[in-house]
Amino acid sequence: MIDKIKMETRRYAKRQITWFKKNKEAYWLNGEDEIERNINIILQLTYST
Repeated sequence: MIDKIKMETRRYAKRQITWFKKNKEAYWLNGEDEIERNINIILQLTYST
């Protein structure tokens, strides 16, 4: 049962990644960057429209 849950979770994550890659409005942040940098990017993207 645990193996099935793990497998289905991986499949779900793969579908999400595929969907986001097709979405041209999605912006990927680097989780290893400083949090302040990512916050600034989010604010720029939010208020630049």
